Amino acid sequence: MSITSEELNYLIWRYCQEMGHEVSALALQDETRVLEFDEKYKEHIPLGTLVNLVQRGILYTESELMVDSKGDISALNEHHLSEDFNLVQALQIDKEKFPEISSEGRFTLETNSESNKAGEDGASTVERETQEDDTNSIDSSDNLDGFVKILKEIVKLDNIVSSTWNPLDESILAYGEKNSVARLARIVETDQEGKKYWKLTIIAELRHPFALSASSGKTTNQVTCLAWSHDGNSIVTGVENGELRLWNKTGALLNVLNFHRAPIVSVKWNKDGTHIISMDVENVTILWNVISGTVMQHFELKETGGSSINAENHSGDGSLGVDVEWVDDDKFVIPGPKGAIFVYQITEKTPTGKLIGHHGPISVLEFNDTNKLLLSASDDGTLRIWHGGNGNSQNCFYGHSQSIVSASWVGDDKVISCSMDGSVRLWSLKQNTLLALSIVDGVPIFAGRI
Repeated sequence: MSITSEELNYLIWRYCQEMGHEVSALALQDETRVLEFDEKYKEHIPLGTLVNLVQRGILYTESELMVDSKGDISALNEHHLSEDFNLVQALQIDKEKFPEISSEGRFTLETNSESNKAGEDGASTVERETQEDDTNSIDSSDNLDGFVKILKEIVKLDNIVSSTWNPLDESILAYGEKNSVARLARIVETDQEGKKYWKLTIIAELRHPFALSASSGKTTNQVTCLAWSHDGNSIVTGVENGELRLWNKTGALLNVLNFHRAPIVSVKWNKDGTHIISMDVENVTILWNVISGTVMQHFELKETGGSSINAENHSGDGSLGVDVEWVDDDKFVIPGPKGAIFVYQITEKTPTGKLIGHHGPISVLEFNDTNKLLLSASDDGTLRIWHGGNGNSQNCFYGHSQSIVSASWVGDDKVISCSMDGSVRLWSLKQNTLLALSIVDGVPIFAGRI
């Protein structure tokens, strides 16, 4: 039994209409999908449904008092039965049964626990401890391993589409723009007249004119994805017309890889920098030899299964996913039909493995080199953790009510995920549970990383 955030929004919208709160209902209607739900369910949901559900929840909380922790019926409390049981009492009981988990580590925003003990020793002690706590908070605020609420802006870029840092030189940033240009920039801290500030210097401009063989029908040529090689000496860029370009870190063009006929959505290097896999919006995945610039394998997966076929025979099925990933120097994974993930070897044309569990397009694939586990996220709202040699996931995390658009490893035990439902969640593999949750006004979160 569950209720999604969209369903709850619809009930709140209906309640606002029933109570005559027209402005609130209009605002909610503008920012959510309530009209879609109204077309489907307005004939089946009676007036006052939201209030009725809340009252039933209060009644359920009260009924829990009649059963102890062992499942036995508790003795009747005449005093309790004579009182009116309301929402506040229900919330208080729920809080006592499930106390809030104290935030620690990265999600700690305050460390004033000592101040809670003040007041027991008199007014003078309260004042002294409060002053000490304030002083300690100020002195140690810069040293806290806490979650930063507001980040200070040091450099502002133009309207960009994608970006990535050089894996070895942390001062070099590559970013792609909508005007078919990617830039390599160096960001360094400088000192001028005793004041320190950050300066961005453009190293090179990576331009992408329309390919003569491009057939995507696009009038623009945005740089859709960027990927540095693991040694930081080369970078590959992908654009809307399906072209890939290989550059060195100074901006010199090394090769043009032109085989895709649709916008590139993902491109990844293997660890030794000898091969690249790329994927476009038409579910075509290509394995490239970086040294020769030639195509080694060409995959297009359909609902009938996986095969290596010609791109011209594409049937126009929906997207299977938007990410690919290497799990070894000669082994990689790509999205397959019906939420499956296919495992391929460089030398094999047919998949060597199949990971089944997701029920929607794959949005994220990320391999952890340390613990040798694969993280996957999907439009079905779930995250899964896979171990080599096993076709079933060892962890499955539920909680997001809409598509997951970003997920990444935090060390070897934790995973952070962001979703269109406006939530950021931190998960633990060992505990197999949610550690922390943040929701900011229901606004979709497109990226998150610690």
